[in-house]
Amino acid sequence: MKKYLFLLLIIIVGTLSPVSALFAAEDIEMVNRPVNSLGLTGLLFTTMPYTLSPGVVEIGAAVLSENSVMPDYTLTEYPLTVTAGFSPHSEIALRCSYFYLKEGPTVSTPTERTAGNIQLTYKWNFLDQEEGSPKPAISLILTGIVPIETNSDMRINDASHWGMRAGISAGSEISWKEHILGIYGDIQLEGTDLTEKRLRDIYEIVNAGLLFPISKYRNLQMFLEYNIVHGQDIITFEGGDYSAMTYGLRVVNERVNITLGTQILRKNVAGYDNSDRVIGLLSIKF
Repeated sequence: MKKYLFLLLIIIVGTLSPVSALFAAEDIEMVNRPVNSLGLTGLLFTTMPYTLSPGVVEIGAAVLSENSVMPDYTLTEYPLTVTAGFSPHSEIALRCSYFYLKEGPTVSTPTERTAGNIQLTYKWNFLDQEEGSPKPAISLILTGIVPIETNSDMRINDASHWGMRAGISAGSEISWKEHILGIYGDIQLEGTDLTEKRLRDIYEIVNAGLLFPISKYRNLQMFLEYNIVHGQDIITFEGGDYSAMTYGLRVVNERVNITLGTQILRKNVAGYDNSDRVIGLLSIKF
């Protein structure tokens, strides 16, 4: 399965250049490239290869609420992110979150509140997309993960002691006449508790997305994402492996971003039905 996930990213990157060459390169840019739910410049889950300008700080707050029938629960996450342009081609992001879990009426402990992980991420855009060039931009992503609270029961957080994530992101923005289309993808390998044999888990995360403005001034945008998590051995409360389709709208100006989306999850774990997630995100640049 790993080779197929890697092949997916190769296909994304490989198709960007010939597709871009079909269109004339014009001076049309996205109004704003805000952060995603992880705090990195992107869509909702997909990470773009681009970074914030040096000295720019973006603060983001989101709500991700998943509703499941089997098993019966509602899991809501409240992430808060702070992202800063570190250099002309890099950014650094800090993310923390809070979870609220409400289980079905037959469970003796129907609600639970807990802090999530702290994630510190560095993204380096080592291959930029030059103006007028069809070649995609590519970035390296490195993340360190530390849980705020003890996670011995593995109900919500995916790391008990520590974790790390590494991968690459690729993307291109194609313009023709007064239109622009963004094509992005990332593949990451996450490892948690690598020094603990009982808790060790290594799995892949793959995201791909499209972004296209639908208004005259490009401030109303539509996006579509496909998300895959594969290879999880440790099953947390919300399950393990899944694939998902995410779609939504965002309204932006040069500083502010409001994004609303819906994610349909197809769970690949026995005893778990498919579920859906509603996401809202607000971010502001300073």
